[in-house]
Amino acid sequence: MLGMDRQADLRKDVEDADDTGMVAGEEMITQAETMLPLLRLQAVLPREDLHAALPEGHDAHETIDALHEELHKPRPDRQTIERHVGRLRALPELEATLVNWWDSPKTQRYFAILAQIGV
Repeated sequence: MLGMDRQADLRKDVEDADDTGMVAGEEMITQAETMLPLLRLQAVLPREDLHAALPEGHDAHETIDALHEELHKPRPDRQTIERHVGRLRALPELEATLVNWWDSPKTQRYFAILAQIGV
């Protein structure tokens, strides 16, 4: 524990002494590199296509919106997403569109990044 305190103190001293802003800049770059891929991938859900494939008033419209909302949460829950995807995949009108989205490398990379950063 003492070593961790010293590390934290050292980090604070370095940040305090950093008149150039390089330490803060590096932190911002790291954060951007982590978050930008997630932000790009969140918009991939073909929400409009899914809605258009269903008749007005269909119960699955709510599930599409719930899936979209879960994907855009700060900490999306994979189990909730998989449950929504499972429900929607069961509908013949949505199956092909949803399978293409779900199995795409971008979507799978999104979940890999979430797992990597501990979400």
